[in-house]
Amino acid sequence: MRTIEFREFLIGHILVCGLLFCLTPVAARGMHGLRPLAWAFAIIMFLKALGHTLGTIQGHTVAAVTFPRPAPGFYSSPLLFIASLWLRVRLRRTARVDFQLLTGV
Repeated sequence: MRTIEFREFLIGHILVCGLLFCLTPVAARGMHGLRPLAWAFAIIMFLKALGHTLGTIQGHTVAAVTFPRPAPGFYSSPLLFIASLWLRVRLRRTARVDFQLLTGV
């Protein structure tokens, strides 16, 4: 498995965040093609928060990687968890509104 240097990791995260930021106006207008991407992003955020929390509780990810203190990302994991819940709630609410508009119910 290829190791990723911090610089590559940071540049990748900045590019993904920039792309998502640029898609915000399109998503705010209700483009339906972005809904599956938003659902996937919400699930990834939830699993990432869960992983950081479980890593801290267990004290390791795999046998060779241990954490003497809270795992990296542990303190931001509640924010990820809340953001993923908020995104899922918003996606469900807008789906109901879209369904009502389409069906006239």
